[in-house]
Amino acid sequence: MSSILFSTSCYIKTEPYNLCISIDNDSISTTDELLMKIDTSEIRSNSINILDSIQIYFKSLTNDDILSERIILNKLLSIKQNEVSVNESDSSSLLQRISSKEIGKDNKISSSQSTQVNLTYVDISESFLWTVKRIELEMDCTSAQQLYSVLNQYLSKLKDRPRNLLVFINPECGNGKGSAVYEEQILPLFEEAKINIKTIYTERANHARDYITEESIDDYDGLICVGGDGMFSEICHSILLKTAQQAGLNINDPTTHLKRPNLRIGVIPAGSTDAVAFGTTGHNDPITNALQIIIGKSLLIDIATVHNERSFVCFMATMFTYGFFGNIIEQSDNWRFFGPLRYSLAGFVQFIRNASYHTKLSITQVSEKSSQIKCEGHYEAIICLNMPCRCDKSKFGMSPSVHLADGSFDVILVKHSWRLTFLRFLHHIARHSRAVEELSNVQRYRATEVVIHPIVSRPKELGNWACDGELIEGNEIRIRAHHQLLNLFASGIHLDQIKKINEEESKVVSTSVMKKISSIIDILTAKPWCLVFLFFLLLFLFFYFF
Repeated sequence: MSSILFSTSCYIKTEPYNLCISIDNDSISTTDELLMKIDTSEIRSNSINILDSIQIYFKSLTNDDILSERIILNKLLSIKQNEVSVNESDSSSLLQRISSKEIGKDNKISSSQSTQVNLTYVDISESFLWTVKRIELEMDCTSAQQLYSVLNQYLSKLKDRPRNLLVFINPECGNGKGSAVYEEQILPLFEEAKINIKTIYTERANHARDYITEESIDDYDGLICVGGDGMFSEICHSILLKTAQQAGLNINDPTTHLKRPNLRIGVIPAGSTDAVAFGTTGHNDPITNALQIIIGKSLLIDIATVHNERSFVCFMATMFTYGFFGNIIEQSDNWRFFGPLRYSLAGFVQFIRNASYHTKLSITQVSEKSSQIKCEGHYEAIICLNMPCRCDKSKFGMSPSVHLADGSFDVILVKHSWRLTFLRFLHHIARHSRAVEELSNVQRYRATEVVIHPIVSRPKELGNWACDGELIEGNEIRIRAHHQLLNLFASGIHLDQIKKINEEESKVVSTSVMKKISSIIDILTAKPWCLVFLFFLLLFLFFYFF
């Protein structure tokens, strides 16, 4: 049963409405009872159900069938009020007519002023994209003050919402768009939600890591990174290492059980791939991620430690790879003068090479007895995935079904095969939602730990190791999952949501692709020398690697 906690009259765009605050809980009948109980252990333990059931709705006073949009109170960002003078000559004003209904038809408003109330809230009608909506109300001063007081008291009681945030911005990320994204789109939202912000623009590599390591961050409710996956990785490493150090843990011991930091991490995507944002919120939309930070969404995720034969190397948040994809990163680092195009060129070169690596693996699978299996073979790519790694180039990610917080990660082994077979694998991870193990040259395991040992007779036979987009060193690598080690400001996603947004995006992308193809054809037709240049470039690459 629903209870009406608050009710008053107002008008929206010259139409009269009755504003009500209701809750799907008949044991709470007034706003005072709600505000008193909202901090108790009983309501906190059921906060998701109860807090999301409190809502504002507007019922038309002239047409019973008209019901304006409902606002879930837990998605309210702010409330503001401004006094508005009433034109006394307009004796038939709508506000007067609403008040007359409440106090008698022959009576008028005694006050010469009304109050304009502006509500700003989050709309989540789309699959992934959260948007900001605003509604403007007008009501008598007393009702406006009561509404203002109730809603602000309610917002102050929401313990999951951050009050103080430390924001790190990489100005160079995404071709230099990081600062503009933050200053133009995100900062105004944080200010409207009355969040205290300290902003640091990073000036060099590991600037954020050094700050977090050396300075006290106990006064903050969360750390926010504005940038790409590299920026997230830097903050992730710094907070996890600092927490381990403060707890006196030996990070170089692969069997050490790490401690979860107290602070949550938020991501404002502004990079090239944004795999973390895609994997935890479903999209790389900065507004969506900012709103989930403001609302205080929480998502626990697994993090894996990576050790070589000597010591700790790094944490794995998204993907670890050996072979093909590691080689692409190594090759692209030498071709930075090509800009973003270097990744596609490096990928083409590695595909032509079709290199494979003799490797032994020891995989501890997810089971009650933690069974261990041994694998050995020639593999073109060995991939460990902590997230689906969905991005613009991979619609569903390399492993769409990988779980974010069950203490495991996916191990994908791509056996040596003909180039056409490997091309099928690349096309599969770019377009399909089906499991990759359906392919004849692919094996997939869900593991809690894996040891990767290349069998080489000379160093040149060793492929490249890469973790979260960065090259690492080692002759043997051990990767171990740590259950729910990090807490993010994020909502999480589901595979059916990904399918829906891919369908929506494909309609837009198909039109864009056709335009690009048409423009390329126009260029080649107008400038035949481009075809000649392309032919000789491919010919050079072929003879260079064979």
